[in-house]
Amino acid sequence: MTIGVCGPVDLNILEWELKGTNFPVTNAFPLTSHFINALVSRGYKVIAYTNSGAIDKPLAYETENLKVYVSQQLPQPGRRFFKFEIAELQNQIEQHPADFIVAFWSYEYAAAALKTGIPMVVSLHDVALQILLNHRDLFRLVRWGINYYVVTKAKYLIANSEYTYGQLSKKEKVKTRTIANFYPHDFEATIKQPVVKGNYLITTSMGFGRRKNVHQALRAFAILRKRFPTLEYQLLGAGMEENGEAHEFARKHKLEDGVLFLGPLPFEEVLQRIAAAKVLLHPSREESFGMVVLEAMVTGTAVVAGKRSGFIPHLLNYGKAGLLCDILSPEDIANHVAKLLTDKSLREEMERNARIYAKANYSEEVIITKHLEYYSKILGKPLVPEREPDSRLLAEGIN
Repeated sequence: MTIGVCGPVDLNILEWELKGTNFPVTNAFPLTSHFINALVSRGYKVIAYTNSGAIDKPLAYETENLKVYVSQQLPQPGRRFFKFEIAELQNQIEQHPADFIVAFWSYEYAAAALKTGIPMVVSLHDVALQILLNHRDLFRLVRWGINYYVVTKAKYLIANSEYTYGQLSKKEKVKTRTIANFYPHDFEATIKQPVVKGNYLITTSMGFGRRKNVHQALRAFAILRKRFPTLEYQLLGAGMEENGEAHEFARKHKLEDGVLFLGPLPFEEVLQRIAAAKVLLHPSREESFGMVVLEAMVTGTAVVAGKRSGFIPHLLNYGKAGLLCDILSPEDIANHVAKLLTDKSLREEMERNARIYAKANYSEEVIITKHLEYYSKILGKPLVPEREPDSRLLAEGIN
């Protein structure tokens, strides 16, 4: 059984013989790579289809159990309705077909897979309408249009949370199963030990727009800085780099004091910085899931996030695995962060509860089993791996 995965893939965190190769920069999302690793480790052959704006011709990376085909992405794809990117991805899939395809996101990757006619499921990882409402621009309008086409035409959908599922129409819900995101089984082992907590908060965000709400987090930190003058605030991700959007906003409003604008960093370094933070502050207005929150839960860092921010309240077990606040109020954000900074027992309780809740509900073992069972139901037959699972999984009782 060969499973195809079409979506944004971080080639540098794939566990295969080519690890360490100087790969081109791709449209990367760590969860897709963890998903591929989980399938390969369970004995399935996988073909990954992704793309990159840093290449001028398609590239192929092939090993016995994992093949990756990288197609080209041109600048400003939204202005061309992603037609070139969809056609290139479709061509790669048709040249190197899989038995079944899982498409991540409901945009160009899913549209390309749909056009091949290969049995597939679309895994939804955001709510296109909510993103459009928070970012009213042509690019998001185009993405919403592609999403509408995909969720209408696809026979099978996966929603990554109850929140995402709840945003679908009645007709779409009938063909949708809810399967949450997950963290990989060796996730904690990637954190260098011992972890020494630094005197800083951390936020990692892909963008500085209205939906991500980092501007309110900066205002909240300015309040905290007056009470905790040595406290630092680390900002990671796109738009968070020095002289980026977040920095320009902070400079304009005199909110720079104590803030480190670190921008995009390698995934492993991001995890290490999250693990060593006193608190992860997640100021987003809306999240279909909240992977960075889950990463903090697993690595042992207490979280402060929005009480009405999509799936976040559920992910934090409604305040038992992290503190929930009014994310639009800098004062309320600051008050909740201060609770964790001044009450070590509360912080440790949140960290402990979060780890237990994450393991019970969002571990690789729990979630991948649900995926494989759903694929088997779609295809009407058992999924048979090409070989035995990796010995490390067998040793841990995972199959």
